[in-house]
Amino acid sequence: RSLENDKKLFLMTDLGLFITCILCFSLSHAQEFGGVYTTEWQWDMNKKTNWLNLLRLEMNLPLNNGKGAFEAATLHVAKSNDGILGDWQGFSNIEADNNVAAIAVLGYMHEWKQGHLFVGVRNVNEDFFTSDATALFLNSSCGIFPTIAASYPIANYPYSGLTLYFDISKGGWTFKNSIYNGVGYNGWNRHDNPFLVRPKKDGIFNMSQLEYAYSGGQYFAGAAIHTRQFPVDEQGELSSADDAKSKTTCAWWIYGEQQLWSIADKSLTAMLQYSENASRESCCYRYAAAGCTYKDSRNECGLSGLYARYQQGKEYTLELTFKRQLSDSISIQPSFQYISNDDGDFTAAALRLCYSF
Repeated sequence: RSLENDKKLFLMTDLGLFITCILCFSLSHAQEFGGVYTTEWQWDMNKKTNWLNLLRLEMNLPLNNGKGAFEAATLHVAKSNDGILGDWQGFSNIEADNNVAAIAVLGYMHEWKQGHLFVGVRNVNEDFFTSDATALFLNSSCGIFPTIAASYPIANYPYSGLTLYFDISKGGWTFKNSIYNGVGYNGWNRHDNPFLVRPKKDGIFNMSQLEYAYSGGQYFAGAAIHTRQFPVDEQGELSSADDAKSKTTCAWWIYGEQQLWSIADKSLTAMLQYSENASRESCCYRYAAAGCTYKDSRNECGLSGLYARYQQGKEYTLELTFKRQLSDSISIQPSFQYISNDDGDFTAAALRLCYSF
């Protein structure tokens, strides 16, 4: 046992030194280094509160005469409390366990005239479910639909995994495809790190999305395929990879954002989302949402309604949020959410402050 612990310690040390050396070298040559610090105060409008902090550090090192770049990003999370609500979807999209440091991105991105190719560690949030309207709301389901996020333990924030990603664009069309190890990780030991590739145990996960954009609108359609089926317990929690079955399942989605009105720097946009998981054994197998957002040079506000069908029942969420850009690098955002599921009715208030540097 002592020998096994020593091996784990050596692996963690070597991996940490390797990442540190890469970042130090990169920082001395990088043309772009920055990050985002997000702090969020949460209140269940009764007795429970939580103070959540997320620091994301990013680096981009141009290579190959500007045709490629070495990319790296790390996540650092600290919070004061756990589980202040009985919600299922996750009312905050930055909610995560305390973590001193986790790798979000680490790899090489090659760029050509009509596309990109990435090889390395990455997570689904870097490339999918990113749009102007969805980025405003705090609820996790606007960031990645629960038919996927709740049904598979994939490389979804705060987890990452080895990835092969590419996209191709022509006119207003963009096609994206990404293949990952079937389970995401954010640890630093031999059995828990984002460099693992275990198709027999973890399975393989693939995401494809077709996007169309034109003046005033963005439309998305996609599908995800996983080669493993993860059973769900009575509390709606996914089993470990050890209990997963060798069964291929898939989820699909469509969503769109259409600008309804605009004048000068002011605009009003409507949003519609729908997704299903083909397997009724999945943790969440149906999701739908509708909303609208208003935006001007300094302000954004939005109203959204979400529905999700889980194994243990249905959940409905209503979110009202307002974001004020105080300066080019600082924004403040209050949010209110009303959540109803089979466990009860809940309210959540949050105040988020973001600083970009």
